[in-house]
Amino acid sequence: KFYLFSLLAALLVLASCKTAKKMYEKGNYDEAVELAAKKLQKDPDDPKFRDIILSSYRFARNDHESRISEYNFSSNELKWEWIYYEYVSLQKLTDAIHRVPDVYSIVLPEDYNSDLVTYREKAGTVRYERGLAFMQHSDKQSYRNAYREFQAVLNFKPGDREAILKMDE
Repeated sequence: KFYLFSLLAALLVLASCKTAKKMYEKGNYDEAVELAAKKLQKDPDDPKFRDIILSSYRFARNDHESRISEYNFSSNELKWEWIYYEYVSLQKLTDAIHRVPDVYSIVLPEDYNSDLVTYREKAGTVRYERGLAFMQHSDKQSYRNAYREFQAVLNFKPGDREAILKMDE
């Protein structure tokens, strides 16, 4: 019974393991990049993982950039926040690849830090303005909504003095 249980447990672990190739085949390109980068840290010359990371990064970047393009044409006032989170995902890919210098020189991922700063600022400003607009209604629920908006400002602009003052108000 012990051997049978051990065998079943081992098969279950193997079946549930995420592999870069499985993630790539399922279209989970961000995860495939991160998993392939981890594998390449151990063996930077593995051609299988080099191919996976190159393809996965290209597809992931295209997916995120197409969403950014769609959001840019949106009339929703939260579009800057959505764009910001797409850039966060892109920067995570860059950081994962950057940890493997041999792969970094092959993939040459783009750095998105300046975009993160730009859209973090825009998203924080929109949230602040939404908070001010809620405060104009002067009812309990509107003040609660305003408070949540000012909390969201602090996610984008930690320690923002104006948002903190408005939350206190």
